[in-house]
Amino acid sequence: MILDQIKNASCYAGILPGVTKALEEMVKYTPDNYHGGRVELDGDNLFLLLNTYETHSPEGALCEAHRKYIDVMYMVEGEEIIYVKPTNRLCAVTKAYNPEIDALLAQTDADATPVRLSAGSFIVLFPQDAHAPGCYDMAPQTVKKIIGKVKI
Repeated sequence: MILDQIKNASCYAGILPGVTKALEEMVKYTPDNYHGGRVELDGDNLFLLLNTYETHSPEGALCEAHRKYIDVMYMVEGEEIIYVKPTNRLCAVTKAYNPEIDALLAQTDADATPVRLSAGSFIVLFPQDAHAPGCYDMAPQTVKKIIGKVKI
């Protein structure tokens, strides 16, 4: 997992070509030029999903883990909590890995680490980083978040 401010994105140039490209594209978005939808950068190998949604309670939130894609998330506006735990330490898998949706689902364990993703910050989540995104801390709020999907 990598957590940092988007203004520092250039520090990660070269880590992986797809992650570098996703961050280069994400830095271009502000609340003023943000639009919803999917942005193709390299077909299914690299794309961005520009989402606007309401955060939800952490109670009952499910962790997800991927094998085909790395998730690069950039919070353009708003704030959410993402609960993170090593995939191989999840206690209660509720749905085994399904390659059609590239996800394993599990209950969010009490010892998962809460990570605050605020406006201007980004996180990179690898297959070993199970995560439950979109949770609120104090109260629901509308967020604008880009999810980059980088094929491994």
